[in-house]
Amino acid sequence: MLGASRISQQNLRESLDAIYDDPARRDSLAEAGTGVLSVVDAADRERSLRSLWSDTATADSVKEGVLAQLFGSRVPELTTEVVGRVITSRWSNASDMMDAMEESAASLLFMAAEVAGRLDTVEEELFRFDRSLDASPELQMALSNPATPPEAKVALVQDLLDGKSDPITEELLVYLAGHLHGRHMSAAVTQLSALAAVRRGRVVAEVTSAIELTEEQKSRLTTALSNIQGRQVLVNVTVDPNVIGGIQVRVGDEVIDGTLATRIEQARRRLTS
Repeated sequence: MLGASRISQQNLRESLDAIYDDPARRDSLAEAGTGVLSVVDAADRERSLRSLWSDTATADSVKEGVLAQLFGSRVPELTTEVVGRVITSRWSNASDMMDAMEESAASLLFMAAEVAGRLDTVEEELFRFDRSLDASPELQMALSNPATPPEAKVALVQDLLDGKSDPITEELLVYLAGHLHGRHMSAAVTQLSALAAVRRGRVVAEVTSAIELTEEQKSRLTTALSNIQGRQVLVNVTVDPNVIGGIQVRVGDEVIDGTLATRIEQARRRLTS
């Protein structure tokens, strides 16, 4: 996001933090997040609606009036409040507004998970689902192929999860499956994972190791990476025997590769160059 959208997004995030800081409103976070997703879905299907809400020439009172008329008591009060803040903010385009509304819904659901002490579980399940996509090109293609109807993608994710995940994890993944808009499912899930980490003031480090790390090793690695990054790091570990030995660490765009497989490949290239 650039310009007006970036400023509006930051203001929106601060308003969501203020909602979370109010203990009296925490019980309604999950329902509000679900309600925002329902509004996003409606605006996604009705181009005229999202065009009106993102139009800077339309008065805020008109936008809020349409919101009240269409949804009214159908969604929680907090949903109306959050959506109202989104549609009365200034956005560079309708797409930025929809992205902000979608992020707001996810943030509310992550807040609800945090209040319930389940945010770590949700983060871990999102990570594992993402890894399962990486491990199965067929699944990735089935969920990312624009020719596949959204309903089929939703049914596939529902069958895969089948009540085995936290309800918030399942709600978010099922929603994503039906609203990819040309995105790869893996990229959309990674974005969700990053948002969950930000919710806890953490960054995500994706670690690839030849063997499963012990809790002590994982703790030491978490401490070291947190010191390097200057903030708390959430370490997600994937076991891949192909790395032979050592570990690879990815934090955002930064990669620290200490795997034996990489060193062998580097030596081979020096010998053949």
